[in-house]
Amino acid sequence: MDVLLDQLQTSTDAETMSQLLPVCERLIELNKKRLVKINHSIMQVICAKHLIEQGYSVMIEHPLLGGQLMADLFAVRQKELEIEYDIESVLISERLGLAEDMEALVVEIETGYVPPKAALYPVKYRETRMAAKIARYCRYSHRFGMATPNYHVLQIPRILMLPPEQRNQKKLERLKEKCDVFYQNPPILLDSLVMSEVDSIYIINVDHVTITQISPEKYLDAILRAEGIIFD
Repeated sequence: MDVLLDQLQTSTDAETMSQLLPVCERLIELNKKRLVKINHSIMQVICAKHLIEQGYSVMIEHPLLGGQLMADLFAVRQKELEIEYDIESVLISERLGLAEDMEALVVEIETGYVPPKAALYPVKYRETRMAAKIARYCRYSHRFGMATPNYHVLQIPRILMLPPEQRNQKKLERLKEKCDVFYQNPPILLDSLVMSEVDSIYIINVDHVTITQISPEKYLDAILRAEGIIFD
């Protein structure tokens, strides 16, 4: 962690570094308790630096829903003008105990781990894991992002990469059926799959301690081109 901080301080200011130190100290304490792993923690710190530079106050391994959910990164800043003042936004603020002029962002880091029990269906496992996280965390954040190292491809169900108004109801119902196989207590609500959105994808280059932030649309486009499904 000390080596990482030495690398990061060459590309940012003293104020950002002062806000990063508590993040690192918390991760070190959690590591001593064997609650976190160093490779995941390194990515959290790199991501935290990026968010701090965007004006967020960042907390790591932050409990939501009374501890039933644990956000990899929970970040808060003054609300930007483009966020609509709607009922759902107000409800999210109330759930979090935030003032209405503040916005919350949750970022979940995914490295692609597949447990032995899912050895014969790794893509299905990863897709349902992504769907479950998106559906659950979006109820407790005004914005939601997925972060991943640049050597891994996120298996986000393509239906969830579309704006809510463009999603096919039958495809959403089939996705819920898949989720029900893995997630039953509590189950993933269909309404959550209908309304939840991914706002940003954060691609982490650990070797160069950098992040590229892109939209889900651009990420999906890159995947489809890599698979040879669409061309220039």
